[in-house]
Amino acid sequence: MAPSRILVRCAAACLFVASLPAQNQPSPAVRNLLPPVARIIETADLSAAVGKPRELVLWMQRPQQIFREVDHPGESYCGDSVYGDHWYGPTRLSLIDREKHKILNTLEVPDFFEHPGDGHSFPVPFFVPNNFYYVPNPNSKGEGIPRILNLRDLTGEGYPGQFVLFEYEFCGTPLTSVLGYSRVSDRVVQYQVEVLRSNGMPSLDTWVATIFGRPPVTPGHWDFTWEPGHGANRKIHEQVTFDPAGQLFVDRQEITQ
Repeated sequence: MAPSRILVRCAAACLFVASLPAQNQPSPAVRNLLPPVARIIETADLSAAVGKPRELVLWMQRPQQIFREVDHPGESYCGDSVYGDHWYGPTRLSLIDREKHKILNTLEVPDFFEHPGDGHSFPVPFFVPNNFYYVPNPNSKGEGIPRILNLRDLTGEGYPGQFVLFEYEFCGTPLTSVLGYSRVSDRVVQYQVEVLRSNGMPSLDTWVATIFGRPPVTPGHWDFTWEPGHGANRKIHEQVTFDPAGQLFVDRQEITQ
């Protein structure tokens, strides 16, 4: 990338850091609980939602700043709609007891496409199109600072404690995964999905195509049909419900040609 391009993108990144929303500014107590190399991406206070002094902290270890290539106008990469300009490095989600000032548990968030030696790294956007990640204040190009911890009631258990992460799979279709607070275990978790296929063996996954990027019919329930395209001549009907006893999502999937 040409130096002038880098300066422009870095200027945007500096503006981003300076304009972080107030809810993302961690307290000194939170910083002191994490390693000195930690970069805190976002925090979210769960206390009112779950009735306990709990806080989510999304942080990374010495992440790299990765900027989109902008040297060749007219050329585009579909993955930019998912990743945008992003941090890349070992990514963690911690649950903190705000009253006792201690970490209750920490979850590693590895890249679905992780390679050996990546150290459980993950791409976390800091400036991205408002396509998959929620951007509260998009600019004229539909881009802006995302809210990664966009907490919602995705399990249907009655409290907004979960959020979605995205990975690029192919144009228009991301991989999706639900993470967040489980009241049952009082921990942060990456929820599993039990996929029950009509024409194959069941599987247990944490990443599934497109599902959690779509709005649920009701909290904890999705019901829709989609076509992958890209040469795949088939339709997929996804009927997803959250099983509170097993603390996982169940996807009854039907594939037709």
